[in-house]
Amino acid sequence: MTGKPGRKWRDLPPTTAPEVRRLSEFLRARVDESGKTLNDLAPAVQNASSVISTYLGGKIPTQRFVTALIAATAPAGLREKHTVEALRLLEAALHPPRRPAAGSTQSGSVSGATVNIAAVQAQHLETYAHLTRALEQHNELRQAAANSEKLVWVLYGMIGKLQERVTHLVEERDRLGEGSEATQRKLTRALGQKDRANSELARARQKQREAEELASRLQAKIDHLTGELDRLRPDAQLPDPVGVPAEAVSASEDPEGDDIEAALARAGAVNDNDSHTVARITTELAENADVVPNNPATRPYGPNDEVGDQRETRGPLADIVTAWGQGLSPNPANRFAFQHERARMIGRAGEPQKARDLLADLVGDSTRFLGPDHPSTLTMRHNHARWTGEAGNPQTARDLFADLVTDRACVLGPDHPSTLTTRYEHAQRTGEAGDPREAHNLLADLIADSARSLGPDHSSTLTTRYEHAHWTGEAGDRQKARDLLADLIADSTRALGPDHPGTLTTRHGHAHWTGEAGDRQKARDLLAGLIADSTRALGPDYPGTRTARRALTRWES
Repeated sequence: MTGKPGRKWRDLPPTTAPEVRRLSEFLRARVDESGKTLNDLAPAVQNASSVISTYLGGKIPTQRFVTALIAATAPAGLREKHTVEALRLLEAALHPPRRPAAGSTQSGSVSGATVNIAAVQAQHLETYAHLTRALEQHNELRQAAANSEKLVWVLYGMIGKLQERVTHLVEERDRLGEGSEATQRKLTRALGQKDRANSELARARQKQREAEELASRLQAKIDHLTGELDRLRPDAQLPDPVGVPAEAVSASEDPEGDDIEAALARAGAVNDNDSHTVARITTELAENADVVPNNPATRPYGPNDEVGDQRETRGPLADIVTAWGQGLSPNPANRFAFQHERARMIGRAGEPQKARDLLADLVGDSTRFLGPDHPSTLTMRHNHARWTGEAGNPQTARDLFADLVTDRACVLGPDHPSTLTTRYEHAQRTGEAGDPREAHNLLADLIADSARSLGPDHSSTLTTRYEHAHWTGEAGDRQKARDLLADLIADSTRALGPDHPGTLTTRHGHAHWTGEAGDRQKARDLLAGLIADSTRALGPDYPGTRTARRALTRWES
């Protein structure tokens, strides 16, 4: 069996379990669609072709093999969807439905065991989905960091050659004297190109640092998820993280400069792409993780610009979640996890009221099915409170979070990250409900606990400090808010870097409260500098850049 395109695979033995048959058929279909032979796949999956053949022929594979095979055969746009489906099928093959023996009278025990198994299966499924996405993001960041590293060395070489070109043109200009007009034009252009190359070099090094930092954070998340899977199923084998046109210039006078111009344009394109990758994944982590967001929100300065982008991605998200739901067994726990993910997706796509209502029902079901103190129940309550606030009812959200703070502290402990997150959300909704002074007090207490538990330079601690400054200003002390943010800029620059989105957002907040404190000219100057840096670091169309431009018009009027 070679697995050549168009060749029909050997039928599985009729005694093969139906769950194993479905998994094998799914994997074999992916190989057929890719057009690759088993010899082609062997290096990618790190197994001999005979081993691959055995797995595709009906033997239950390892999870490492499944994720590697999908990565080697699936198109980039379908990789996440196929990985989730393959892992779901593998889970079903490893843990087929258990049925009570004929004539058994232990109906009560069987019913209880079934509920427990279903709950664990639901946790497996949700954890697999999160792990798969984290692995995809980790690979993207590793690639972005590698691209930036290569670009750094290319730009070092380019800058060296440009310096040689400048030296040569200076000598030629001095030698020609009055007849050196063409040489002077080339020299001026070369000096400008050298400045641009140095600027792209700085961007590439910054993007490499950001990608590596974010990949390190994701690795911690991956380690946590794989540990969770290991806890749920100790015998599990877990996976390892698996041309721009040049500017139009005259080619007749300076062909060497034209070539350099094209190279600089390509360097800029690589930097832009890596910037978008890092910014997008940073946003995804802040939206999807049950932790305090790593970048302070721009809520005080206008509506969130990224809502439109989330709506644009609803199509592929819906495809993935729908495919997941259609393939699930009738097991109520599996449907339960699916509905939770679907509700969160609907909220992120711009329908907070619908997400709130779906999660309200799920909280009741989860409480009955898993129990009120189960971590999944607590997470659903957190998300229900969140989308209640997003739907325009901050008072109810505040009360829901207040109750959840107590319950999470009892179940998880007062210093657990999820408990700290709920305290953060409670403070936010308290301020939005009309009590900025109490929000200020709650966040002041949280800053101390977050710094002690997570560290003073942890992104969650920095975010809490940002919101504390905001509610300080909203409570009437605008000068204090300005001064708090000035201090935070220095700490954020040191901890995250000067071009990190969180640092730039903090600079925006500082400019805002500087203006609110009465210094309009200073606010204009701060925003003008911020716009220049944000455009350079993240691009002119980055939401924070657009928001800063809108804010500048306010203080200019």
